Amino acid sequence: MTASPHPLCRYGPAVTMILFIPVLSLLPAHLFTHIAGPPPFPGMDKLIHALMYAALTAALFHALSPPARVRYAWTFLLALAASLYGLGMEFCQKVLTETRSLDPLDAFANMTGAFVIALLACAWSRRRAA
Repeated sequence: MTASPHPLCRYGPAVTMILFIPVLSLLPAHLFTHIAGPPPFPGMDKLIHALMYAALTAALFHALSPPARVRYAWTFLLALAASLYGLGMEFCQKVLTETRSLDPLDAFANMTGAFVIALLACAWSRRRAA
């Protein structure tokens, strides 16, 4: 029988991502001017959004118990929660900042990153458990 991981190891990554995303999302736009030049490829900011919410979903998935990790219902709920969190952050950008705006394509990228990583992580966990 293996010992369960320390709560900080299990939940720490999720808490870190939950706190880190609003910091990046709500910072004034002028703080990003040094990297605001032309992107290396079109849609790079959408890729960054997808990766950020994929990381959040992976951290939330890590916090699940091993039996829950193989259930697609939990996977769907995690991806949905991360997607709604991303949508909330988009609304916060519109309401709480003067230099940021709500972008539906950013919200879609957030959702895409969350669902893709959730499904991949669940499939990997199911394969490992089999």
